[in-house]
Amino acid sequence: MRTLNILRNSAYSLISFACVALLGIFVRKFFTQYLPVELLGIEGLFSNIIAMLSLAELGVSAIISYNLYREIAKDNKKEINILMSLYRYVYTIIGSFIVCIGVVLFFFLPIIVKNASVSWHYVQLVYVIQIATVLSTYFLAYKRTLFAANQKDYICIKIDMGCKILNGCVQIAAIVCFKNYLLYAFSALFFNILANIIITWKAKKTYPYLESVKVSLTDFRERNFFMETKNFMIHKISYLFYGGLDMVIVTSFLGLKEAGLLSNYVLVHMGIYAVLYKCFQGIIPSLGNLVYSEDKDRSISVYNMLDLAYYFFGSYVCCVYTIVFQPFIGLFFGKQFLLPDEYIVLLGISVFLGMQFENACNYRSTHGNFENDRLYMLLSAISKLIVAVVFAKYWGIQGIVLGTIVGLGFIIYGRIQFVFRIILQISMRKYLRKHLLFSLLTGIEIVGIKYLFAWLDFEITYANLLVECVLIGIIMIVIQSVLFYKTKEFQELLRYASEIVNILKSKLKHS
Repeated sequence: MRTLNILRNSAYSLISFACVALLGIFVRKFFTQYLPVELLGIEGLFSNIIAMLSLAELGVSAIISYNLYREIAKDNKKEINILMSLYRYVYTIIGSFIVCIGVVLFFFLPIIVKNASVSWHYVQLVYVIQIATVLSTYFLAYKRTLFAANQKDYICIKIDMGCKILNGCVQIAAIVCFKNYLLYAFSALFFNILANIIITWKAKKTYPYLESVKVSLTDFRERNFFMETKNFMIHKISYLFYGGLDMVIVTSFLGLKEAGLLSNYVLVHMGIYAVLYKCFQGIIPSLGNLVYSEDKDRSISVYNMLDLAYYFFGSYVCCVYTIVFQPFIGLFFGKQFLLPDEYIVLLGISVFLGMQFENACNYRSTHGNFENDRLYMLLSAISKLIVAVVFAKYWGIQGIVLGTIVGLGFIIYGRIQFVFRIILQISMRKYLRKHLLFSLLTGIEIVGIKYLFAWLDFEITYANLLVECVLIGIIMIVIQSVLFYKTKEFQELLRYASEIVNILKSKLKHS
């Protein structure tokens, strides 16, 4: 059943993402053709500012989620109702707080946005619309967490996919037919609200036992809520400074135009990364169920298997970034929208490291005890800011990615030590040595494939870029299958793949 839930959630995630991401890329292409690139810079800047406001969320969703994993495993409906009522109460307060802060920041927009070449009226309305979009999530979307924790995230995914596809179509019409950015922005707000309303209605039907109950400070204290929130706040603040201020730094040191160029890369990068995330999205709730309901040896076995899978995906994506990413941007958006090649190399390294150790992050997210790795999060934020600001002056956008890699190192180590010391309770030295070898192997593979493609000298076309992606996959699969075939983890992956194929055959037979 757990495998079926993982497969169902991941399949819906991938299908949804494929549709929405492709539509999103075309929306961005039309955007760059019909609207000023500075608007992309402003949109990215406000996204970072709103990410700062997300500090008010206090990590409530993470705290509630790992508590829900435990109670769902026990089928404790009474406690689930209490947790969801706590969630709703806190999110109402947070949403009200963001309204107040958002109003205050509105009057500081002339200080935040300097030398804007677009109408100031646009700048103000874009800000208001983005704030409203975020608020609709706080007031309406808290029930999404229950679907995710109960391994039924596919329900939300289907609803989101329908609304996002409609939104993309409306946005294309707004850009191409009306050349109206405000209609483009209002569309995102409307369909976000619509999706959240539908999900709220669906939650009432799916969980008829779900009802609001009266909660008090005692309920918060009994669940150690305030202590966990305090500890997680350090995680939130640190992650904000680590990952939420890139556009602010770029705008401050390099200007809105450079921020607009970066936003195209970020769009494609986040799309690719999201594909990989969607492949494994259904795993996290199942890991929560696994950790709280199965023995330690089983958790270790599953961890090692997933770790190898994440390495395979990460090494493939890093190679694709290094070889294919830059030609695609030049072909799709135009050579005038290109950033330096060094940026792509550093971005590929960042993605590889993040993906290689994503498994540790997933396991860590099933637990609380946020005080354990808060120091590493703090160090990641400090090192990222220092390196990014210093090197941005001398190396441009590449310096910001370098800061991201340095900060990521602290996050990765913090997650790994938590998983091995607290969850799995085994030594991590062998694990770190193994991943050092993984990284060296990936570097050798990428250099070899790059020289091979340079010798083949493909013409830059969409078809050839797709061929290159396929060839990279085939070459890396062959190499890694030869190297890892006899390992226990690889055999376990093959067993799961066979199980998935059998499930799919069964579904097709009964459809």
